[in-house]
Amino acid sequence: MTKLDAKQLTRTLTIELPESEWAALRSVEPDAIGWLQGRIRERLHASAESEPSRRFETASRPTGDSYWGADEY
Repeated sequence: MTKLDAKQLTRTLTIELPESEWAALRSVEPDAIGWLQGRIRERLHASAESEPSRRFETASRPTGDSYWGADEY
């Protein structure tokens, strides 16, 4: 896990999994949270490399707020 800048906004993700799936994930990936964070960072890095000119443009797909509605918290 990486240390975040205290001034940086953060989000907390909740993933609902049956206990059997969580146990199976932990058996193959003991640091499941670190593994998920790594996959997210890899995806963002790959996305930034494939479309550098569009990196800061408004996305044409629905955003989290418009797709799922406003955050509950």
